[in-house]
Amino acid sequence: MGDVQLCPTWTETAWGRVHALTAGSPDVGELVVVPGLGVSAYLRESVVCAANAGYRAWLPDPPGFGGSGNPPRPLTIPDIAAALVHWLRLRELRSVVLIGHSCGTQVAAQMAVLAPDLVDRLVLGSPTVDPRYRSWPRAVIRWRRDGRLEPASLVRTQRPEWRRAGVLRLMRLARSMMTNDLETTLAQVSCPVTVLRGDQDPLCTRQWARDLADDFVEVPGPHAFPYETPDVWVKGVRGDCRT
Repeated sequence: MGDVQLCPTWTETAWGRVHALTAGSPDVGELVVVPGLGVSAYLRESVVCAANAGYRAWLPDPPGFGGSGNPPRPLTIPDIAAALVHWLRLRELRSVVLIGHSCGTQVAAQMAVLAPDLVDRLVLGSPTVDPRYRSWPRAVIRWRRDGRLEPASLVRTQRPEWRRAGVLRLMRLARSMMTNDLETTLAQVSCPVTVLRGDQDPLCTRQWARDLADDFVEVPGPHAFPYETPDVWVKGVRGDCRT
């Protein structure tokens, strides 16, 4: 990860203590990455790449996950969005490029609705949940298909975080993910939106992802494409992914 050091921070919020890793200085601006279902370590290299590109980059763990404290109750997608908006305000982060990956796209989109004064741009990678797969049998089949496409090392980074979260907390968040309508949320977003989709992603169809925003880019890889191409967010913001 080069010479850039990831520095841990902790912030007390009404939903519990939020742990975040940060790197860089805001020469270009502030960039916040909202991770997927209960895991964030796979996106650490993305924070380093953004810092090397001139951003002060942040990777927060929602309350109940990663290095963050336990919330007073299990949190849903809207709860996590509210908690992270509170975190943004406490950290005094403004004019943010807000990035969400997987179910983090649902959180990030709701954050943009709740705090349009703080979010300048929204970038959604591997958005969830495609309407074709909003039932448990179909979602599980697609998730298992994606697992065969992902590198084995990805799972090794995720297992400790899933164990820390616990089955009940993960299931509560997964149920909220399945019922949260990203399309409805995006209709209320006022800032520019970019959607990135891995061209092998079995969890997100090309047509649905393309319809979410006018600025749509397809990049190589499966659902967790940022794990192997961590500079993709910076390229997406700059427009370098477009052909």
